[in-house]
Amino acid sequence: MSPTSPILQQPEPDFDTLVGVLSGRREAAKVHQFELLVDGEILQAIQEKYLGRAWIPRTAETTEAYFKQFINMHYLLGYDFVLEGVWRTVWRNHPPLPSLSAEDTAGELARGRREWTDEGKGIITSWETFQQFPWDAIGVDYEPYEIMARHLPDGMKIAVSSCVFEHVLENLLGYEGLFRLINDDPDLVAEIFARWGAKVYDYYKNVIAMDAVGAIFHADDLGFRTATMLPPDYLREHVFPWFRKFAGLAHEHGKPYWYHCCGNIYDCGVIEDIIEIGVDGLHSFENTIIAPGDFKDRYGDRIGMMGGVDMDNLCRMAEDDLRAYIQELLSVCTPGRFALGSGNSVANYVPVDNYIAMLDEGRRFTETM
Repeated sequence: MSPTSPILQQPEPDFDTLVGVLSGRREAAKVHQFELLVDGEILQAIQEKYLGRAWIPRTAETTEAYFKQFINMHYLLGYDFVLEGVWRTVWRNHPPLPSLSAEDTAGELARGRREWTDEGKGIITSWETFQQFPWDAIGVDYEPYEIMARHLPDGMKIAVSSCVFEHVLENLLGYEGLFRLINDDPDLVAEIFARWGAKVYDYYKNVIAMDAVGAIFHADDLGFRTATMLPPDYLREHVFPWFRKFAGLAHEHGKPYWYHCCGNIYDCGVIEDIIEIGVDGLHSFENTIIAPGDFKDRYGDRIGMMGGVDMDNLCRMAEDDLRAYIQELLSVCTPGRFALGSGNSVANYVPVDNYIAMLDEGRRFTETM
């Protein structure tokens, strides 16, 4: 079955209803589409194929046109919000990140080079480099929020995002640096979490009151397939207090606090901390860790579920098999505190036709509700 066009002729974004569904206050009348991220290469391919328009890359001269286009594509694909704030686009005057790169093997939509974190090297290695780090010089680029606020269609909102644990782990200390210093110099590690957590809090505080901003969608991967990367008690002491502050900030303004987290937070009991903190919806699901149906049975009455389509299936399944899988997923997860999307993000290596099929199956299921 070939997917129909993903472009909606009459989109009806309804962010308030999405929030109500995920919070359990409203029963869904349709399948809401939900993503942390759709790579630009995917959006570009769809725009060029179905709208016949050239993609406008983001530059200093095209910022407004780029974000207007960015919003329009999410609107036409049926989303209720756009997300701005993945960490690279938020912070200015931040020192370059330690990273490695190689040829992007994503296929048709490859971007040339793909970068990833240099796990063995961080920016801060000692108290001396901590003191040299430009904490006070690092600021936030608020221009995208002002631009997007001017172009949001009725019913759509902006979600804002950043990282605390993941940024300290991957960039400020590096994996090896964090795991070594947490034993050799725990006071230094604690101070870094405190300083960066405060910067993220100030960023959220400055944007959450904007009418155009509808949610904090915090992103921090805590674990891998079998466990968290640090002991749960350490997270409870140095990381979760920030999550609690972020949730409180959102709730003070009558807005939800959503959380993206990869890794196994279940066997160690961290999922209970996440729920107790006040997270309104959890994103990122991998079937080898927990199947969406099992999550719904165990936790679905206490926290919303966003995503659910396993990335391996989204990338590898033949279209007909993928459609059948998504229909089964929807039959299990709806009704309930659920929105449909990828288990992580629509990366440029996801086949475009499979992504479109996922959107299409959500719309087909809506007709049966």
